[in-house]
Amino acid sequence: AAVAAATFDTAWATIGRAHYDTTYNGVDWNAVRAELGPRAAAARDNDQLRAVLNEMLGRLRQSHLAVIPGEAYAAVEEAAAGSGDAGAAPGSVGVEVRLVGGEVVVTRVEAGGPAERAGVRPGWAVDSVGSHSAAELLAALDKLPEPAARTRAYQGALAVQGWMRGATGEPVRVRFRDGRDRPVAVELARTALRGEQVVMAGLPPMHVWLESRRVPAGTGAVAGVIRFNLWAPSLVGEFDRAVDALRGTDGIVIDLRGNPGGSAFMPAGVTGHFFAEPRLLGVMKVRNGEWRVAANPRRVTADGRTVEPFAGPVAILVDALSASASEFTAGGMQGVGRARVFGETSAGAVLPSATRRLPNGDVLQYVTGDFALPTGKRFEGSGVVPDVAAPPTRADLLAGRDPAMDSALRWIAEQDQRGASR
Repeated sequence: AAVAAATFDTAWATIGRAHYDTTYNGVDWNAVRAELGPRAAAARDNDQLRAVLNEMLGRLRQSHLAVIPGEAYAAVEEAAAGSGDAGAAPGSVGVEVRLVGGEVVVTRVEAGGPAERAGVRPGWAVDSVGSHSAAELLAALDKLPEPAARTRAYQGALAVQGWMRGATGEPVRVRFRDGRDRPVAVELARTALRGEQVVMAGLPPMHVWLESRRVPAGTGAVAGVIRFNLWAPSLVGEFDRAVDALRGTDGIVIDLRGNPGGSAFMPAGVTGHFFAEPRLLGVMKVRNGEWRVAANPRRVTADGRTVEPFAGPVAILVDALSASASEFTAGGMQGVGRARVFGETSAGAVLPSATRRLPNGDVLQYVTGDFALPTGKRFEGSGVVPDVAAPPTRADLLAGRDPAMDSALRWIAEQDQRGASR
């Protein structure tokens, strides 16, 4: 009882001190403690306590509020550290999934990964992963109340991708339906996660990566594409080098699909590659003031050469898994007219947050700020709405089409043609 009460009080007080909004989104925070504190103290186990904590967090009706079970948090840390038996490092089967047309659908297959070797292709539907049923998950998501229902696509995709994670070498049986809706069951041995392992403050170890390439955009135009999975400070240098390598292209596509955010400080430097003058992208409101998120021109390359910031067209791709730092980057550049956004409405989970260990061993994720454009427009709960809506269909994926990328490349080619005609 003492641990349960201390855990509740610590979570309640942490939010009370750190939340950017002293009205707590219109919630009487003292009344919440008076109502739920006794129930927390009476909890008989961690599951009952977590239910009360989650009810408390739900009263705020905002993103970036969560209680992460201590055992789950520790398992991720131990797996990332490679402790225990050989092969305990985290692994995956090499696919990305999204909710498409009411189904869980494979949207990307990693080259050379277990899924590709087994013949899995984009557009295949996922019916189950191990003992987990996609249909049951979707049914549960359909029953979510607001505001959680707004992030249904986000939660569903992350849940299924989580099912596919596990220890490297550990097999998992996945049941798919192929392009003709024929059932295909395969057993996939997980391989090591792609990229470099990093540790960011208050979070378990994660793997990060960045890729860039040149692609034809049509009518002779060439575009550069930069894609990365997390806003991690360790990727800043890689992003700088990618921009340097793509300076001669007719436009740059920044693919933020599936990128859930990360460091709130990284976007200011990254966006500076695309502005010739300092430009305010938005304002981060915190408890005791505000932080102005501005793009500061980057006039020196990664190897020390003086250059002008990239002046060509910039396209940003987002989807339902683009959240937090990805949203205020896309929304900020869209808001000042420096980028055109393609794809699907983003997650609407833009609030910056921090974490704290609770007395019962769980980890609390709590909100510390809010982001808005200079005009006052906010993205929490609504997301960044693309200038060009280009959601994928299962037919697109089966045919190898990428509507968002294709639309962005056509736009860059059009801008190149207009420039040539002038």
